[in-house]
Amino acid sequence: MSTSDITTKLYIATGVPATFDKAGYEALTWVQVKGIVSVGSIGVTDSIIDVPDLETGFTKSVKGARVGTVIPVAMREIKSDAGQAALKTACEAFTEYSFKVLEPTAADEVEYISGLPHDWLRNERSTTAYAGFTANIRSNYPSVVVATPS
Repeated sequence: MSTSDITTKLYIATGVPATFDKAGYEALTWVQVKGIVSVGSIGVTDSIIDVPDLETGFTKSVKGARVGTVIPVAMREIKSDAGQAALKTACEAFTEYSFKVLEPTAADEVEYISGLPHDWLRNERSTTAYAGFTANIRSNYPSVVVATPS
C-alpha cells in the first residue's frame, strides 16, 4: 500500500557535512523552509557510453559517470519565514548547501542531499496562480537516507 507524503518538511543548512553519513549531516545546523508545496524527485542519472563492436555489428552500452538530478522545490510565499530567506540567499550564492527532506508520517525517514541551490523564481502573477516561489537544487553527491533522528 502506498503512503502519503503529507507532513513532509524541507530544511536547509549552510555548507556540506564533514562526512556524508548520518552523523555528518546531523552535526549541521538546520533551518526549516516553510510553505513547501512540492519537492521533486531526488536521485542520480547515469551517462550511457555506447561501445560498438565491428565483429558482431552490435553496440553495447556501459554506465559512465553519474550526475545528481536537479530537484525542483515549490513553496507558497511566507514573508517572515527564515527558511525561505535562507533558500533565496543560497540560490544567489556560489557555494554548496545541504538539505534534508523529513518524512515523519509517510516513511519515518530523512533524506539528506548536498549540492548547489539555484534559480530562485517568483511565481507568475495571474488569476490562476498563488504567491510563491520555485527554486532548484542540483545534488552533487548521492543522497543519504536514514531513520528519522529522535
